[in-house]
Amino acid sequence: MIRLLIVDDQKILLDGLARLFEPYEDLEVVGELPFSEMAETACARLKPHVVLMDICMEGKTSGIECTRRIKKHFPRQKIIIMTGFQDVHFVELAREAGADSFIYKESAADQFVDCIRRTMAGEHLFPDVQERTTFGFYNATLTQREIQILHLVCQNLSYQEIADRLHLTRRTVSFHISNMLSKTGHKSLVGLAVEAAEKGYAGREE
Repeated sequence: MIRLLIVDDQKILLDGLARLFEPYEDLEVVGELPFSEMAETACARLKPHVVLMDICMEGKTSGIECTRRIKKHFPRQKIIIMTGFQDVHFVELAREAGADSFIYKESAADQFVDCIRRTMAGEHLFPDVQERTTFGFYNATLTQREIQILHLVCQNLSYQEIADRLHLTRRTVSFHISNMLSKTGHKSLVGLAVEAAEKGYAGREE
């Protein structure tokens, strides 16, 4: 039986992943954590074979940093980094932190299970991402939170609707959007949204 610990700061995805593995007799979810700060302690207490670690949103310890800490104290702990965005930067960071494998959240159930089993067997699975997604005149790389907000902008949500969806204040959403415009050199949010849509971000969700 492969014991799994899932770390994801979005409850709906946390619950969804736990249910995903229920049909598999060789997989058992022994813990579900909404905060990456709790992961190291949970590893010591629950002794999972594999940790599925989200690249957590800002304001919390990132999944990358948490992976680095766990590997320092538990070198044999298997960790699979998860994210919803195809950016080679995330893959590079996961490798550097010592993650054993890397998978995208939109992967099918059988892909998740295959990744877990093969990682448990000693393989290291990382996607072949050829280039980093950048935006604007300055080829800026956006943070995961910024891309999340941009995705919702592409769905024509208002600042307040985005704030409600992500459990933020409207002021925080406005701050992130202003920061994106400054980083990318776009004069308007419309221009940035159009570029994001052209690069496929209108249909992505974290």
